Amino acid sequence: MTSVKRITYGNTRRRLGMLMHGIRYISKVMYRIFSRALGITTFTAVLAFIIPVKVFATEIVILEENIQDPEKLKLNKWLYHGVEAVTDTLGKLPQDKLEIEFAHKHNADEPVPFGQVIRDKPVRVKLMVNTYAPLTEFVADWTLYHELSHLYLPYLDYPSFWLNEGFATYMQYVVMLKSGTINAQQFVSRVSNGLMRGEQRTKRSPGRLADVSDDMWRKRAFKRVYWTGAAFFIEVDNLLIAEGNSLVKVIASYSECCLTAESTGSKLMHEFDKVGKTSVFTDTYKKYFMRTDFPIISQAQIVYVSSYYTKH
Repeated sequence: MTSVKRITYGNTRRRLGMLMHGIRYISKVMYRIFSRALGITTFTAVLAFIIPVKVFATEIVILEENIQDPEKLKLNKWLYHGVEAVTDTLGKLPQDKLEIEFAHKHNADEPVPFGQVIRDKPVRVKLMVNTYAPLTEFVADWTLYHELSHLYLPYLDYPSFWLNEGFATYMQYVVMLKSGTINAQQFVSRVSNGLMRGEQRTKRSPGRLADVSDDMWRKRAFKRVYWTGAAFFIEVDNLLIAEGNSLVKVIASYSECCLTAESTGSKLMHEFDKVGKTSVFTDTYKKYFMRTDFPIISQAQIVYVSSYYTKH
């Protein structure tokens, strides 16, 4: 049987400051925390634990099945950490309501073997989890940061999926760096290794990027698509930082003013340029979407963004 609980996240911190509130989890009881005037709704609780939770604005409905109560508490702590890390980086979650589905994966050799965003109403993030993994391993895993980052971009046409996946792939490490989950050296190492895997996969998945992206699932060209997209956003971020801007600033502004459910790659780049008062998105996009090679990203470019996000 699937149980449902509601918990509130988002960025009401901007209105409430650093308010902390202890939430008591009591089986199947519905509570109202604050008024809707503050953007807060309700949650259904499970068990009798108390943990400190900042008050946010997005209503998150947690769906889970056959997960033991101690593991529920651990997953709640992990989810809270992940939402906080992502919203501290990219601003408040764009959705008023979001579903998070936890499904236990038996015999998994990692804490989160699978995750995906289901663009329904409401949007759902599905996470396959090894519920017996310790909290530290969940926090150190990149999957939650990746999936939540997807929520800040619209669902794009298949030939432009390299932008969706490239953004989430790059941003997962930016979020982990800014939240202190990894340090600058680890950021550089993980991004460099990912780019190497993307380059290797490009040799086995030849063709124009838009075409490979359009047929990514059949070709099993995930690493090429994901990491070519990540390279694009690293290159763009270098240019934006040099202009006194940054990718996270543009995305935060875009998600507040202009986010739509669906779009195309070229249209999205024009919108990003408009929000950021720049031309780097469209100019760089023109170099990427039909390229057949893997882009060259230097160590200096990776260190540059790492240094910036360590300080900002």
